[in-house]
Amino acid sequence: MGVQKNIGILKFKVESLTTNLQTLILEEKKTRDLVLGVLQILKHMPGHDKALQEIKKIHEENEHKGD
Repeated sequence: MGVQKNIGILKFKVESLTTNLQTLILEEKKTRDLVLGVLQILKHMPGHDKALQEIKKIHEENEHKGD
């Protein structure tokens, strides 16, 4: 009876982990969709290209500092 009880507990834990993983995957997809939507909006804002170039420049400078 002890082995069956342990199997039942493990089965419950696996099902619980599966549910949690499915929830995380769904939340990640929602977050990704939100970020992509925000990026599309930002592309239409004035000064977007200039700001993007500045961010790229800062990123490149930070990469070189890490070397």
